[in-house]
Amino acid sequence: MIIHRPVARARRLALPRPGGDRLSGPLGRRLDDRYHYLRRVFAGGSDPIDSVVVGPGGTWALTLRAEAGRFRKRNGHWYHWNEATESWIPWEARPVVTARLAGHRLEQQLERAALPATVVACLAPPRGVEIGWESGQRPGIQVLADVETLAARISANERLTPAQVERIVALLDPHLPLPRMTNATRAAGTVTKTRRAGDSR
Repeated sequence: MIIHRPVARARRLALPRPGGDRLSGPLGRRLDDRYHYLRRVFAGGSDPIDSVVVGPGGTWALTLRAEAGRFRKRNGHWYHWNEATESWIPWEARPVVTARLAGHRLEQQLERAALPATVVACLAPPRGVEIGWESGQRPGIQVLADVETLAARISANERLTPAQVERIVALLDPHLPLPRMTNATRAAGTVTKTRRAGDSR
């Protein structure tokens, strides 16, 4: 998997530079170099999408952050298990909403660019988060905490051609306008698996 550096918007806004994330390494060991991993993708709005994966299996918008605890959807509402009272209490489900909006914003950006606009919105919560729902109460996004399952789902079906992948990556990562690269440039820029795109060092 090709891992791209975040767009340098943080530096332009004088914000702290973002660190790494917990999925790029594990996914990089499970997906080949037909897949691209982009961190902190700005697609409308002020907040970046945590990560985006683009490859033959399609475009995936990944939300990685969620508060610890047990959460469940039933009767059209979300609830959080309160350990202190040992009862379910209402929950705003912000990570679920964030993941859904991330997918929607990315779809709009791709549609405006006349690119394949189907995006899989996915919440990939860290350990210590349990999110479930009753029958018929699916949240409208994928919720996949296990990296093996996530990688398998991402690569399960081929939805994009290599040319479509390159155009989408060029849109999302201005550091590396892939469709404009010559064959010589491609050969010079090829490195080992899980190489980092846009690294000038």
